[in-house]
Amino acid sequence: MTNDDVADATRMIAMALGRGRVPARSSEYARLVQRYQRDPSYAHMVHMAAKGFDLTVLGVDHRSGLILGTTAESSLSLSVTELVPAPLDRPLYLLAQLAIATLAFPRPQDLDDDEFVGRVTASAVDDYVREHALAIEQRITAAGEDQDPPTGQPGLEALWRAYLRRSATGRTKGDNTPFAASRKIVERALKHLVEYGFMHKVPGDGVGTYVTHVKYRVQIRELAAGEMLGELAALGISRLPSGDLGRTTDEPAPPTPGASGPTLTPPLAD
Repeated sequence: MTNDDVADATRMIAMALGRGRVPARSSEYARLVQRYQRDPSYAHMVHMAAKGFDLTVLGVDHRSGLILGTTAESSLSLSVTELVPAPLDRPLYLLAQLAIATLAFPRPQDLDDDEFVGRVTASAVDDYVREHALAIEQRITAAGEDQDPPTGQPGLEALWRAYLRRSATGRTKGDNTPFAASRKIVERALKHLVEYGFMHKVPGDGVGTYVTHVKYRVQIRELAAGEMLGELAALGISRLPSGDLGRTTDEPAPPTPGASGPTLTPPLAD
C-alpha cells in the first residue's frame, strides 16, 4: 500500500463524516466506494483507519456511501445533551427516537431488505408511544402498583408515564404548539435525523411523511439498543438510540432492555 492508498482511505472516512455527502453528488466519493467494493486490501485499510478514530465500518452502499458507527471511546458520537437543552425532555426524546426506529421498520426482515424504505409521521410516532404508555399505566393500576419508583430510580415504566402526562399538542398564547409538547419532541427527533442524513422529509405531501435512508436502516440493524435502554432505566442519558428493537414478526411491541452496544454516528458539519 502506498501513501496515496492511505490518503484514499482517510478521504473516504472524511466524506462519510461530512453532512450531505453521498456518492451521487461526488465522483470522487463514488470512485472510493467502487474501490472499497472491489479491492479487499483497500477495504481493510479503510477499516483500520476508521478504528484509529474509534469508529467502526458498518457497511458500504452505492447510495449512502461509507456507513460508520462509533465505539464507546469515540469523541464523534453525538450527546443528547447537545441536542435537547431541557433535562426533563431528554429521556422523552430518546423514547421518541426508539419509537421512530420501531415504526420505520415494523418487521425484523425489513432491516435486512436492501430495497426497504421506512416511512413515518410525527403524529403516528406520538400516537404509538401514547398507546403503549396508556397500556402500561393501565397494567400498573390493575396490579395495584400505582406509584412512581423512588427518586433517582425512575425506571422505564415511569418514563412511559411521564410521556403520557405531556400534552400532545396544546396551544400557547400565540396559538403555537408548546415546545415541551410530546408532538414537538417527536418533531425535533425527526428533524435531527434529517439534519444528520438518516432521513428526508417528503415535500408537500400534506401529512409530513419522513422517509428513511439506507444508512439509517444499516445503523438500526447493526447497532444494539441496549445501551440506550439501560441509560433510560437509570436516567443516565448520554447517547442517541440505536439497534435491534426486539420486535416480533407481528406488530411492534414496547422496547425492552437488551445488550449494550455502540451508538449512532452523526456526520460532522461542513
